Amino acid sequence: MDTKKGKKTILILTAQFGAGHISAANAIKDYINESDDNYNIVIQNFINASVPRINKPMVKMYENNTKYMPELYNYYYYLKKSFNPIYDISHIIYTPKLSEYILEVQPDLIISTFPLAASCVYNFNLKHTDKPIPCITVITDVVDSLEWIYPNTDMYFVPSTEIKNRLVHKGISPNSIKVTGVPINKNFQIAKKNYIQGKYRLLLLGGGRGLFDFDESFMHWIDNFVGIYRDILEVTIVTGKNKKLYDNLTEKKPLLNIKVLGFVNNMQDLIKEYDLMLTKPGGATLFEAIHSQIPIIVKLPKVGQEIENAKFIVDKGIGIIYNDDENLKEIFESIVSSKFNSLIKFMSDNILEFKKTIHPEKIYDYIQELLNDSISE
Repeated sequence: MDTKKGKKTILILTAQFGAGHISAANAIKDYINESDDNYNIVIQNFINASVPRINKPMVKMYENNTKYMPELYNYYYYLKKSFNPIYDISHIIYTPKLSEYILEVQPDLIISTFPLAASCVYNFNLKHTDKPIPCITVITDVVDSLEWIYPNTDMYFVPSTEIKNRLVHKGISPNSIKVTGVPINKNFQIAKKNYIQGKYRLLLLGGGRGLFDFDESFMHWIDNFVGIYRDILEVTIVTGKNKKLYDNLTEKKPLLNIKVLGFVNNMQDLIKEYDLMLTKPGGATLFEAIHSQIPIIVKLPKVGQEIENAKFIVDKGIGIIYNDDENLKEIFESIVSSKFNSLIKFMSDNILEFKKTIHPEKIYDYIQELLNDSISE
């Protein structure tokens, strides 16, 4: 393994199950590099480092299960939520080869942004008690599931104070839990939101794959609605990598009143131009919205961790949850009425208050703290 001589190595283990785990890994790398470039930082998909041939099938299975069989996925998810993870044997598939990879890299610190990666690190350190590698686990959804928790984890980065409190209740030392929020690219962070009086700008996102919780006919309903209320409401839809949807909305049956974008590389700049975001409740997306000070509208999800994220949205008063298309139509009607003014102010104020409780800017300091402690031991 080609590591840079004289530099400490930090290995960040992640996974491709959704974009949030990788974006958290990249954000942490950026936070470190911004403060100190004297580190060799290696970001690695833990499956590619152990059993690479099963990465694509596993990702495909995850996508199909969450889309077509959410009940089955949730059964397993909630089982793991309260099940002591040291008895979960799925790590057996990955730990042997990943351990070889870790020995090859020889990191001074391992950071995991996926629970099964944290499991493998736990098992690696169990077998190397003479010289365990300091490790951090980054929880990328607003959850306290036991699948993230291992007795030899040195530090946790968690999304909120509530999750810290729940983990302390589960017996974890409060000193080892740092409330950073879900780490996201710091370019999403803004100091002040600029609003246009009497007009709302709404951004519709379907993630990188361009998969929305409503069909094309509903997009045309929105298009007609915007045509009626164009002085009050401006809408942009981002279709991501869904080229078929992009072609349908721009050529086959083009939208007349909605701006349609395909895959974008400047989401951190785009999102700042909008007042509301209609999207999916993934952990990374949620915290991108929080740092951009944009309230979000999401459909009541069916998948475990997204259900927990939706509860967080409601509990913090930072967005709106809807149940179906008819409910969403009511929200659109509300947006163009004067009563929405107080609601968006309520949500925006709550976002500002929540941002005061998380400290992503301390990520590098926390990492340094752990490395210094491990050196002094």
